[in-house]
Amino acid sequence: MMLAMPRRRARSSLARSIRPLISVGVLAFGLVLSGAFVGIAVRQNAVQQEGRAAQQQIDAELARQAQLRAQIAERKTDTYVIDKARELGYVRPGEGLIAVERGPSGEPVVRINASDGGRLGRWLAVFFGTR
Repeated sequence: MMLAMPRRRARSSLARSIRPLISVGVLAFGLVLSGAFVGIAVRQNAVQQEGRAAQQQIDAELARQAQLRAQIAERKTDTYVIDKARELGYVRPGEGLIAVERGPSGEPVVRINASDGGRLGRWLAVFFGTR
């Protein structure tokens, strides 16, 4: 019996000395596991933010594309082409262009560009002279 007692004490002292090591090991494992979880959560958050930023860029580009398509559709109309041609000084057959400009001495000069002269061109020539 005496031999059995020291073994129990040896086992219990061994168990007492191993318990702190096991608890430290479990704690370390828990810390590593929680650190991995936090790292994954941080990466997931960063990926979600990048995804939202990319979606905002896509939405902005789609809006820009729609705006450009609307401009193209507007510029393909006949009225836009006619208005732009008139801004550049072109006239249609049967129309005349009347422009008032400043001469070298500062007096107004009327420039008449009529394809056929027309009645309006003659009236303007009466009042402003031909130049």
